[in-house]
Amino acid sequence: MFDNGCEWLRCDFHLHTRKDKEFKYSGEEHSFVNDYISSLENSNIKIGLITNHNKFDLNEYKALKKAASKKNIFILPGVELSVKDGKNSVHTLIIFNPEDWIQNGENHINNFLTAAFQGINNRENENTCCNYDLNTLLVELEKLNKDYFIVFAHIEQKSGLIEECGGGRLSSLASNHEFKKRVLGLQKLRTKDNIKKIKDWFGYEVAFVEGSDPKKLEEIGKGKETYIKIGEYSFNALKYALQDYKNRISDELPKINHGYINSISFKGGKLDSMKIPFSNELNTLIGIRGSGKSSVLESIRYALDLNANIDKDYKDNLVKNTLGSGGEISLDIIDKYGKHYELKRLMNEQYSILDGNGNDIGISIDSIISNPLYFGQKDLSFTQSGYAFDLLQKLLGNRIKIQLDSIDDCIFNLEKSIREFFQLSSIPSKIEELNTKKQDLEHTLKIFQEKGISEKLKKQTSYNKDYNKIEHLMSKVEDVYLNFKKVYDEVDTDDFKLSDYHSDYNDELFEDINEVLNHITDSFANISNEIERISLNKNSLKLLKEKLDNDIKSLKEEFASIKRDIQDEALDPDSFVKYNSEYEKVKQEIGELTKKNNSRESLILDIKKYIRERNEILSSVFRKYEEEIKKINESQNELEIRIHFKGNKDKFKNDIKAKFRGTGLSEVKAIEISNKFSDFISIISDYILDDSKQLHTIVNEKIVSKIQDKIQENYKELIKEVCPDLVEIYYHNKLLEHHSIGQRASALILFVLTQEDNDLIIIDQPEDDLDNQIIYEEVISTIKRKKPTIQFIFATHNANIPVLGDAECVVATQYNDRIDLDIGNIDCSATHKKIVDIMEGGKEAFEKRKLIYTNWDNGK
Repeated sequence: MFDNGCEWLRCDFHLHTRKDKEFKYSGEEHSFVNDYISSLENSNIKIGLITNHNKFDLNEYKALKKAASKKNIFILPGVELSVKDGKNSVHTLIIFNPEDWIQNGENHINNFLTAAFQGINNRENENTCCNYDLNTLLVELEKLNKDYFIVFAHIEQKSGLIEECGGGRLSSLASNHEFKKRVLGLQKLRTKDNIKKIKDWFGYEVAFVEGSDPKKLEEIGKGKETYIKIGEYSFNALKYALQDYKNRISDELPKINHGYINSISFKGGKLDSMKIPFSNELNTLIGIRGSGKSSVLESIRYALDLNANIDKDYKDNLVKNTLGSGGEISLDIIDKYGKHYELKRLMNEQYSILDGNGNDIGISIDSIISNPLYFGQKDLSFTQSGYAFDLLQKLLGNRIKIQLDSIDDCIFNLEKSIREFFQLSSIPSKIEELNTKKQDLEHTLKIFQEKGISEKLKKQTSYNKDYNKIEHLMSKVEDVYLNFKKVYDEVDTDDFKLSDYHSDYNDELFEDINEVLNHITDSFANISNEIERISLNKNSLKLLKEKLDNDIKSLKEEFASIKRDIQDEALDPDSFVKYNSEYEKVKQEIGELTKKNNSRESLILDIKKYIRERNEILSSVFRKYEEEIKKINESQNELEIRIHFKGNKDKFKNDIKAKFRGTGLSEVKAIEISNKFSDFISIISDYILDDSKQLHTIVNEKIVSKIQDKIQENYKELIKEVCPDLVEIYYHNKLLEHHSIGQRASALILFVLTQEDNDLIIIDQPEDDLDNQIIYEEVISTIKRKKPTIQFIFATHNANIPVLGDAECVVATQYNDRIDLDIGNIDCSATHKKIVDIMEGGKEAFEKRKLIYTNWDNGK
């Protein structure tokens, strides 16, 4: 029991046994104890309070307790006392601390009952009243100086507190200090109206609990249930749970709806063979400085593959020193569905995640424990520029992942369009250059024409023109063929087969689907045939080209004869053929470039579209931030968070200076640009779409030209840069930057603790920069509220966190050449001693402070 700290267990506050006059048992006498314990076990009752009418049997209690302990069931002694109060009597359940009331062979419970019924016969009858009213009962119990608490039984029925006593009487009782101190529960309260009345009459709230009040074995555990969170089978643990009923009492077994670390174990290093079980709620590692707390936390961080932001080298070396060469850490993780996984990581190796059968399943940590957060020493007090937005991104990473992934698609398309656009930018000058060349060739060819040479060589130039055209066409066909073939070769038609798939409920539907898939597969086969046909036709073109080539070769002598007949020493006929061929190629190239240049407007539209889509995604992410910030602001009063879209102009200015270094841009002009433009893409947009019109209003032509060169060189990186949103945190109505380090740390830890989407939060010594008042009033109250839905693992040397935070698991560390661990929880007496010794300087120092504080309080 309690391996993982405090647990929720079912408790029955009102049990009777065969020693009660009202209880009927027809089985064998020697079987009663086992039968009784089996009935408790079958009803999942782990804590049972024996409260027979006006009677306590020590031998039966001992027998039941012994048998119950073998089944991990805890039995406490009590009595249902008929108190002489109200119209008839008030049935009062008194639960006794056995360490006080049953000791050294003496039964103080029966001594008390004997005194209570002195002079009264037939006391075992449930309607027989003792000598005491409620006020006198408390006086007599207090005289004995032994620990106990009271639960009023079936308070709305006959002999119940509400039924028997009016509001005036209850208000009077509640004003009694001992009544408030000792009455810790009311059983079987059903009416909503009475719930409100009790609070009004008492002036305070008290735990509502359940008990089956059985008169036979079959009735044990019947009716409504009560669950109590405790970490030790002891009277004190149960009593404290009732006192802290808002956090430790529930009418149903609380469900765990988040992933968490169930335990960690180590092989090698300073924690060799150690295993640390954790609660799914608040876990605290305590110890003096240098005792190994941070070593454990940093090892967990390393296993979870979480980054260390501050003092990274120191923290990584701490892990190496802790795990040692070849050391291994293993985490038993339970996801939100209750499934176990083992995360293992060797020193200097990648982590592996194994399923319940020990198979490596290759999934991410986030898929079993959502968005774990880690904050090491100094992390919460380190506040560089943009830290608040970085923290917001870290906290909300999972909730904006889809939107951020879609930005990558936009960036990919934008990069492609800009690349093609910049390629187009050189086309006009190339066309101009080619037109000049074309004019020169036309002039030269005109001379040949005037001399009549062009007409004589017309046949040869025409043949060459045809040959060039066929060659150009073959090149185009080859490009298309290779593209088609590449796409087709990447298709695996086996992906469209359903031979291995069987549907349990939709056989007929999948028969139709299979028929459609067969048509698709047939279409792929047709595509393959068409690609093969293109290949054949491509070869046919090649043969036709070869035919033309042969024809040209056959006319070689004819062409040579014509050239010999031309008797013009000033003009070379071979040059004419060459110039004519060049002329045809230049015309063709101009045509192709002109065609490409006509796509400029289409590219501009694409660039505008992708920029708009990117900004829409960033805007949707911003709105998601706003939604989460609104929840944070409404959930508490200490923090107010504000966010401004693309508002971190300081970072944008510094990025501008870095990216445009060497352009002559001054600090003042960089600030102007950062204020004029929203981010780098808006600068690029101004350049592409408006020839840097806005940029020209800030800097001169020389700097603009250099910035444009930088854009052309680095646009791939620049379009990925985003001007971050500006997050401002106000703590108690003052901007965080204007607070002290401790107050900044307080605000940031509250910021972290407001989240809902983090299964695990690990913080190393958060109190280093916090004062005790802040820890108690703001941090701990938030932790207590959040820990049912978030697992916390803290390293601390401040007693407030484990004690006031009501830590479900407390791990004391001590360093003696290796790290030794003492594992307990806040209910364990051994853990109490550890906390006092480590965090309060020992019992003597603790008692001394307690005495001083008491005197100060009395002095007031």
